[in-house]
Amino acid sequence: MTFLAPFFLIGLGALAIPVIIHLIQRERKTVVEFPSLMFLRRIPYQSVRRRKVRHWLLLAMRAAAVLLIVAAFARPFLRQSALASAAAGGSREVVILLDQSASMGYGDHWQRARDFARQAIDTLGADDRGTLVLFASNAEENVRATPDRVRLKAAVDAAHVTAGGTRYGPALKLAASILSRSPLKRREAVLVSDFQKIGWAGAEDMHFPEGTVLTARSVAAPDSTNVSVPSVSFARASFSGQERITITAGVTNRGAAPISSLPVSLELDGKTIETQPVSVATNASASVSFTQFTLADPNVKGTIRAGSDPLPQDNAFNFVLTPGRPVPVLVVDQPGSRDPSLYLSRALGIGTAPAFHADQVPAAQLTAAQLDKHSVVVLNDVAFPPALANGALRHFVERGGGLFVILGEHSTWPASEASVLPGALGAIVDPPGGRSGSIGYLNYSHPIFEVFKAPRSGDFSGARIFRYRALDATAAGADAQILARFDDGGVAAAEKRIGAGRVVAWTSTLDDSWSDLPLKPVFLPLTHQIVRYLARYEQPAAWRTVGQALDVSERVAAPAAGTGGDRMALTPSGQRIALTGPDAPRFVELAEQGFYQIRSTAGRADAAAVVAVNLDPAESDLSPMDPRELIAAAIGHAAPDAGQPAASPMTAEDAERRQAIWWYLLLIGALLLAAETILSNRLSRTTAQV
Repeated sequence: MTFLAPFFLIGLGALAIPVIIHLIQRERKTVVEFPSLMFLRRIPYQSVRRRKVRHWLLLAMRAAAVLLIVAAFARPFLRQSALASAAAGGSREVVILLDQSASMGYGDHWQRARDFARQAIDTLGADDRGTLVLFASNAEENVRATPDRVRLKAAVDAAHVTAGGTRYGPALKLAASILSRSPLKRREAVLVSDFQKIGWAGAEDMHFPEGTVLTARSVAAPDSTNVSVPSVSFARASFSGQERITITAGVTNRGAAPISSLPVSLELDGKTIETQPVSVATNASASVSFTQFTLADPNVKGTIRAGSDPLPQDNAFNFVLTPGRPVPVLVVDQPGSRDPSLYLSRALGIGTAPAFHADQVPAAQLTAAQLDKHSVVVLNDVAFPPALANGALRHFVERGGGLFVILGEHSTWPASEASVLPGALGAIVDPPGGRSGSIGYLNYSHPIFEVFKAPRSGDFSGARIFRYRALDATAAGADAQILARFDDGGVAAAEKRIGAGRVVAWTSTLDDSWSDLPLKPVFLPLTHQIVRYLARYEQPAAWRTVGQALDVSERVAAPAAGTGGDRMALTPSGQRIALTGPDAPRFVELAEQGFYQIRSTAGRADAAAVVAVNLDPAESDLSPMDPRELIAAAIGHAAPDAGQPAASPMTAEDAERRQAIWWYLLLIGALLLAAETILSNRLSRTTAQV
């Protein structure tokens, strides 16, 4: 029982009135005046008997009437949760799903979401149980199955917005699992979110128990505006032996009004280098390029910032710049009247991402020691070099080196070294009838040719093949893989892996003597793809996305040499994660926006490996979905008014107004007073007769 106006209970002091009435002196005998005694002194008549309570029923009726009237003015009511539970015939299992993804940091969304969660907790009765589930891209139980509303509210107060993306599937599946295990008959779930469209895939597999009530409480703003920096690109160039970089940032306006002169700034190692204005149309994107600068130091931390708005998290984009590492390539050829590696060397000289550093050496001058300084060796239509005999070439490949064999009329291999090739070398093949052949098949699933898979990304059918060397890939067994064929079925390219290294053979020359492929637009990207693949080159990631896992094993993310000490990961919030020891993790989840550092505990901070982490760009799209669609997909049917923000729990005024208990108390009190009057009169007559 709760009172809307508890100060009226002070009136309970009136209960003393009936008691006083029953205890005070009441003169009931008839007074007869005697004139002869008028000069005598008057002595008060006292009766001990009349100071005792003689009519307990009358006293109780008077006290009860006062109590009921005072209580009526205090406006009592019962808690709505208790009434609902009693009316429904059972306690409830309630799961509160609170969205803490990055988009909830928009404006007052998070504060409103926590208010909704607290209101849902307030509806819990004494026999109800509540579970708090916090979710973003994943979901976890924060407080499970407890009637303790204080504990649940404390957990809501301690929760905070994270940098994670929005996904409703894991949260709803967890809620369905909790409710299905509950012994209580009444099961409810309350989903508090901004209901981003990107958070619902529409094909989630979940099974809520029959009769489950799923309520949606949306904090989405009807006209949200948001400016974000979704991406950054880098253009690298070399000038006077130094690497120069031009940074271009993309800016997106997801609002109903255009933006003009938005300040966009470039920060390097915490210092603002340049600021430029940019104008962005409604629901459109624009880009801004900054002045080219020289990059000399490794691990330069950079940030692009674009203005400010209610969601500041996506107004910043972090990245890390490192000087480019050219891929060292050793080209072995047979010099003659013309340069057989002219087209190949020029193609490698054009590469920028990565850059290729090609050293050209005649086969006769090659030494085995030169292999150690290069990642890829190209044998361009030459007889097998003696310096690579006795297993030297095979050992180079087994240790992770790449070998590119271009087969032509000068290519001869001794039987002792033939096992390195991805097949048995055959004779020269001339297309019949003096016509030219063409490339008829490409394995687009292979990394070399995958970039040519999309339409208009490269046409190999126009290249004319005049001659090629036969290669029997079946001789290499399962170790060989055919990557391309000519139109007559002959092998054009094949691969073989030996140890940690790779060998690719191309069966026609890469000059204009046996084909015109070097004159085609596809020649440049094809050459780059082959050398990149053989070198196992991966462009260092300038940034990563929240939710990804970082491989922190020694071979991937080791601190600089000579730093010593144990290894650790330092998160943007300052948390330290030990990476040394038997229980050290190999992967670290990137759960925060900012810069992670992988370094030695005894080393210098500037020697650390730095990883930039950004929000998922999809989180910047605040477009809301209709919550009724999500509810219908989750429980099989839409709930009434599910699309609207659910009404707040009934206020004390509403509950008291609907119950109107005061009216009944006042009526009963009035009836008691009437009955008391009748009883009092009867008792008075009886006493008078006595």
